[in-house]
Amino acid sequence: MLLRDPVHGLISFGALSSGPNRRRVDRAGRLVVQLLDTREVQRLRRIRALGLASLVFPGGEHSRFAHAVGSAHVMQRYLEHVTGLSGELAAEERIDSEMAAIALAAALLHDLGHGPLSHAFEVLLPDGDRHEDWTSRIVLDPGTEVNACLRAFSHDAPALVEALIRGRNRIPHLARAVSGTFDVDRCDYLMRDSHMTGVRYGLLDLDWLLASLRLFIPDSGEKAILAVDGGKGLTAVEGFFLARLYMYRQVYHHKAVRAADLMLQALFARLVELGPPPGTPAPLATLLRGEVLSTSAFLELDDPVLEVALAHYSTSGDPILAELATALRNRRLFKTLDLDPGADSEAAEARLKEVLSATGPTLARYGRIDRVEVKAYVEDRSLVVLGNGGRVQPLLEASPLLRGLSRESFVHNRAVFPVQMRDAVVAAMAPFT
Repeated sequence: MLLRDPVHGLISFGALSSGPNRRRVDRAGRLVVQLLDTREVQRLRRIRALGLASLVFPGGEHSRFAHAVGSAHVMQRYLEHVTGLSGELAAEERIDSEMAAIALAAALLHDLGHGPLSHAFEVLLPDGDRHEDWTSRIVLDPGTEVNACLRAFSHDAPALVEALIRGRNRIPHLARAVSGTFDVDRCDYLMRDSHMTGVRYGLLDLDWLLASLRLFIPDSGEKAILAVDGGKGLTAVEGFFLARLYMYRQVYHHKAVRAADLMLQALFARLVELGPPPGTPAPLATLLRGEVLSTSAFLELDDPVLEVALAHYSTSGDPILAELATALRNRRLFKTLDLDPGADSEAAEARLKEVLSATGPTLARYGRIDRVEVKAYVEDRSLVVLGNGGRVQPLLEASPLLRGLSRESFVHNRAVFPVQMRDAVVAAMAPFT
């Protein structure tokens, strides 16, 4: 299978390669091709990767499917690279044909459990399950096509794939490549989200990054861990963490994206208050009632299903629900006011609610203080740097840049409110700006 991708160029799965790894690549690639045809993976075409961010970045309409394919491609490149580094490893630490296939499958399937609008859906309901939990259920459920495909490959494949998605594997560096601070998921989504939104903050030198990776075998006899060649790779690794920081500050936590997310949360809060109204899809109604949802029912939820529901809600007899749904469909978003990052959020929230409550039972009741914090860099000791003469250093010690970033946090502190309340909110929030 040969695919064209706007981020990675040509992507190939299942084709025979030349050289000693020919059978390994063919077996793993063929499993990916088979998994791509399953209904659970195809459903990801109907889930936007960036949720409501396309209301701010018109190009950000790409799907979880595209990201899944990209993640599997990055994993394929990672496997090709580390296979050439495994000569000194013990036999049990080498990636054989079966484990290569498991790794590619895990990279492809890691986001199966996302609901409509991806991460935005996870916070809509109290005690809602996270997408990682739904992914595990889908992979392990004997009724899914993904599970049947994996079982046809090997009896243990579903359990091995699910464990690897959760970051558990007998080969530590492989587990970290699927679920870690620096993994194939992040490598793809930073590049893809940057490209599709039209910003330039998430650009990565992926070629150089992969080429600089090494496997380090500790003297203690522990298993090999991932390392970076300090001579050529440190700058690329620093660029990875900077790209992640910039994308969170400029795209994922953009003020209008956050406003849209909070409006969707307000709409679902209203649905919980009212009970599922006419036009609510059956799986969503089950969730709104706090009942247990089956895996097959969850898989019926996607972006088009939610969009149809919003169309029904926009004509609801409840004015608040109708106005929220109409505003989201027509991009009439709440406004935001930047507050001082160090302002007392609880005091600001109390003052905001005091002002907004004076308007009576309207949309204003859903205004709130939105405070989000991004750690510039959180230390990851599973990744080390190899310097001259075989010297080994923790990444934080080797990089003055990351050492400085590790002491920094970036806070977005904002009041979010309906536009008609702008003047009142600006006056009330003056002590907090």
